[in-house]
Amino acid sequence: MAVEALLVKAFGLIIELTAPPVLQYLRPIWGGVDGELDKLDRYLKHIQPLVEDAEQRQLMDQAVKSWLMLLKDTAYDADDILDQANTHVPLIQRKAQFYGPLKSKVCDFFSLHHNPLLFQLQLEHKLRSINQRIDGIIEEMHKFNFKVADNSNNNNKPWRNRPQTHSYVPDSEVIGREEDKEKMVEILIHDHFEEKVAVVSIVGMGGLGKTTLAQLIYGVKDVESHFQLRIWVCVSDDFNVAKLAGNIIHTVSGEVCDHTNMELLQRDLRQLLGHKRYLLVLDDVWNEDHMKWDALRHLLLDGAEGSRILVTTRNENCSRIMGARKSYVLQGLSEENSWALFEQRAFTTSVSRQSKFVEIGKKIVNKCKGLPLAIKVMGSVMHSKSKEIQWQAVLDNEIWDIPCAKDEIAPALWLSYVNLPSEVKQCFAFCAIFPKDSFIEEDMLVQFWMAHGFVPSQTGKDIVVEGHEILDELVGRSLLQFVTDKGDRATHYYASQSVDVNYKLFSVPGYRLCKMHDLIHDLAQFVIRDECSTLPERNEFMKISQRTRHFILNPDVEYDMGDRALSVRTALYVGTGFTGLQKLKLLRTLRLGPKANVDELSASIEYFHHLRYLNLSCTDIRELPESICMLINLQTLNLNSCHLLAKLPMSIVYMNSLRHLYLRDCSALKIKPPGLSQLQCWKTLTIYTVDEKEGSKIGELKHWNLDGELSLYDLHKVSNADEAKEANMSSRPNINSLSLSWVWEASVENAEQVLEALKPHAALKVLKLYSYPGTQFSMWIREGQQLQNLVEIYLYGCGCEQLPPLEQLPCLKDVTIGSMDGIKYIINNPIGNALSSFPALRTLSLSAMANLEGWCVEEDRETAAPLFPCLNDMNINSCPKLTTMPPQFPILRQLEIRDQNALTYKVKGFFKHLNSLEFLSLRRCEELALLLEDKEETRPLSSSLRYLSIDDCSQFSLSTALWNLTSLEDLAMNRFAELVSWPDEMLRGMKSIRSLSIRSCKNLTGASSQGDCGLPFLEDLVVSNCDSLIELPKCPTSLKSLSVHNCPSIKSLFSDMGHLTSLLQLYLSECPKLESLPEGTQGLTSLQYLYIIHCPALKSFPVGLQQRLPTLKEIQIDGCPTLERRCSLGGDYVHLVSSISERYIKSSSNISERDIKSRPWRTRLAPCL
Repeated sequence: MAVEALLVKAFGLIIELTAPPVLQYLRPIWGGVDGELDKLDRYLKHIQPLVEDAEQRQLMDQAVKSWLMLLKDTAYDADDILDQANTHVPLIQRKAQFYGPLKSKVCDFFSLHHNPLLFQLQLEHKLRSINQRIDGIIEEMHKFNFKVADNSNNNNKPWRNRPQTHSYVPDSEVIGREEDKEKMVEILIHDHFEEKVAVVSIVGMGGLGKTTLAQLIYGVKDVESHFQLRIWVCVSDDFNVAKLAGNIIHTVSGEVCDHTNMELLQRDLRQLLGHKRYLLVLDDVWNEDHMKWDALRHLLLDGAEGSRILVTTRNENCSRIMGARKSYVLQGLSEENSWALFEQRAFTTSVSRQSKFVEIGKKIVNKCKGLPLAIKVMGSVMHSKSKEIQWQAVLDNEIWDIPCAKDEIAPALWLSYVNLPSEVKQCFAFCAIFPKDSFIEEDMLVQFWMAHGFVPSQTGKDIVVEGHEILDELVGRSLLQFVTDKGDRATHYYASQSVDVNYKLFSVPGYRLCKMHDLIHDLAQFVIRDECSTLPERNEFMKISQRTRHFILNPDVEYDMGDRALSVRTALYVGTGFTGLQKLKLLRTLRLGPKANVDELSASIEYFHHLRYLNLSCTDIRELPESICMLINLQTLNLNSCHLLAKLPMSIVYMNSLRHLYLRDCSALKIKPPGLSQLQCWKTLTIYTVDEKEGSKIGELKHWNLDGELSLYDLHKVSNADEAKEANMSSRPNINSLSLSWVWEASVENAEQVLEALKPHAALKVLKLYSYPGTQFSMWIREGQQLQNLVEIYLYGCGCEQLPPLEQLPCLKDVTIGSMDGIKYIINNPIGNALSSFPALRTLSLSAMANLEGWCVEEDRETAAPLFPCLNDMNINSCPKLTTMPPQFPILRQLEIRDQNALTYKVKGFFKHLNSLEFLSLRRCEELALLLEDKEETRPLSSSLRYLSIDDCSQFSLSTALWNLTSLEDLAMNRFAELVSWPDEMLRGMKSIRSLSIRSCKNLTGASSQGDCGLPFLEDLVVSNCDSLIELPKCPTSLKSLSVHNCPSIKSLFSDMGHLTSLLQLYLSECPKLESLPEGTQGLTSLQYLYIIHCPALKSFPVGLQQRLPTLKEIQIDGCPTLERRCSLGGDYVHLVSSISERYIKSSSNISERDIKSRPWRTRLAPCL
């Protein structure tokens, strides 16, 4: 961490402590404290000018490095003491506000924490101790003969005023790799290898651009068309086979897969990769373990002929171990390309291309030895220097010639750090807390920096803006990068809430993630050394350095701090197994995991006086203690998805440092205290509920300069347009998402006036209207000029009779419209070019539109050019008068249509144009379903469709359709009234189907005369709500999961199930007549999960299953009295189940079929903050 910045921060704290308002409170107890403060101030001013020279010399002199570490530790401790002293005065004031002056004084007198006399003695002692340490540091400093930094070689112009637009170059603008790209594409597509799945590698040192080259190859159109699947997985130094397999599944399916069951992973991978020609990129591989690679390779062999695994690695031996048939050794850039890359970064409007600059620049480029990362970074460094002497100083820096420096860190990268302003240095170094290959949420990272005091506050400038400027500066210098590619994947995701961050990245306007190149991470780690620690697997607190200030935990691991009292400032993802949280009184940043013990925190929260950032999102907290107001420094409080939280504490109105309050998805939250307008610093308030009472009216918004997302509820309580105008929404360019909610009984006239008055700024990206009762939208919505930047619109329960011209909005990607009975057409404007209709739309959802008749007022327009040229996902539900569908959807991948029996012959030919469709779900859509029986109609679907669900389409013949859908993998049959016996003949020969679901087929009785299920490679079978079902057909040995739910007539599953050697999960529920399980259960050698719920007639386990019980990972018995008794204490099965790690005997019956079915494939994000 930058020592100079720590010293500057200490100066600021001393100035605050000696300000007149503070002295007024402290003078009576000050005693000798002010003398020690004066001495500390003099010491720090003596040291500060010499620190920059010391930081540059630490690579050459180990003694200087040790001296700097000692100074840094002392500066940290001084900062803690000064922060504590500065906290004391506002804490006294807060206690007086909260308890009343008299009670506060009495409580303080008898308190070990706040007794004024004790505080003075402790503070004086601590300051004297710090000064004694600094005495020794100064004495040692004299022998180094440090020089005061010569700032004449640096720009006097503040870094914040430099242009930021030059710095970011998209991945597509890569210099000097065209020939490498062409050669690699030739190898991947045209070269012949004996293996059908062959490994090819790109080998080269770090920073050469191996990943960039792989990204270029990945995006080549010939590569995209040649391979049916393209998969990108970032490996890094953790070659965990189960984790990598899960990441591959996640990339292909979009579903997070964090379990480690190799049988399930193998099944899922075979299902996803089987018979497809795929390209798998394994980026940044370090593994040199033959056995680990073989374990992963065996899972990947089911691909079609021509599949390729492209590996990027720094290690040629790693390439050999992975059996690469060709290794492409990447070289550095040529002299010409190196210069071109440097020019692109260094010479812009602020730095002219003077001949002397070119001469020096070429010498600097030669020292970078063709390394693209170093060249880019140095180009960004030189971009900030406009004088020849500054350029010459960089060229002459001795770092280029220090052998030990080259071993630890690239000289060019070290120079990029040295040239950072001090406040930017510490923000950069802090990023080392995140493991390599992490994606980090931008807003959260800036809030962390603010919490630690890294972001300086300039008069008249918002500190949040300054934080984002620092981040942009780091991006501009190529020390951080924004994630811009959808195919980009990380091994760790760190966000303010456990959500699908990849979804948010590309669908939520303004949401950005950043990442750090491995070599840059090495640089940050080199700077911060052991101040950061990540404890992923086990309790290692006893091994942590006393210098550790920041750590990230694994929430599933138990940690015990023991007797250690660490000076920790950051604790992220603290789980329920963490012991000793109350000891970490110096925390600035705290993030609890979803299962953390919130009661323990509530009991001690008032003593975390240094805390600036508190994230309790997704926890089970029900109520925040009133004493939370004692967190006088708290800036950010994140309560997103706290579903049990019922009210906010009344004392929150005293928390005048609070800037960000997140309340999204707090469904139980009802009580919010009045008087929030007292808090003038708020930048983020995700939800505001309007009331008619003073202090809660909509006009209170005028007190806050809010950013980001804002949801306004109960707008029917706004009296009139004038009152609504007080919110001043049109002057809020930083609100990118606005949600407005009424109740349906509200006055139409009032609602229309209020909506007009709430006209937002033209920068708005997301607009949501709920239960708006007006008959027409406001003029600013109808004209559309105010919505030119809109990306998403959500209209639900609105009384309007006509939609605004959404088809003309150039940036609109997501449209959701529901429960709007007045709407007849989606497009009402009869004038306009059909080519421009919904030009950017990706997702469309229409539901409960009782009077929707068509897509366009002018029918001819429907059959013209595609209305939705970019649509990927469409959902139409309960629009009974809709009789037509647009004729073309060029890239539609997912289609769900429900309750649309009005769709007629006009839709014939509809499926012919869906060449990209992968997911199709039809419920009560007879006409559309019948089209699937036509071979010509479904020809385009035969190679693309993977999932098909047919629900309550009585005239539809599934057998005819299936023979046309040869790529189908997942089939759901719901409400087939004519189905009496198992449809084995219908399904026979469908080798591609891996998953089958049969639900609500009331007349289905059991197996046909053939006795088998008809699917030779079935792996997942779900049967539910089949009232007449007596028995199941014989299933193949490939079956992995079997679920039977609510089948009241079933008495037995099979005659024998000993052949199901692959079965991992058995789920049985709501089967009251099920009396016994089949024989042969000793053959269920793979069984790990067993759930039996509300099957009261089942009284015993067969002997074979009893043998398998001790090997299970999870068991649940509920609603089965006899089994419960036999598995409980004193029962004859208790010794068999006692070794099962997760057992639930007569536990809550709230677990549904869907919950259980998904349990082995639990979808939890890698640690998010």
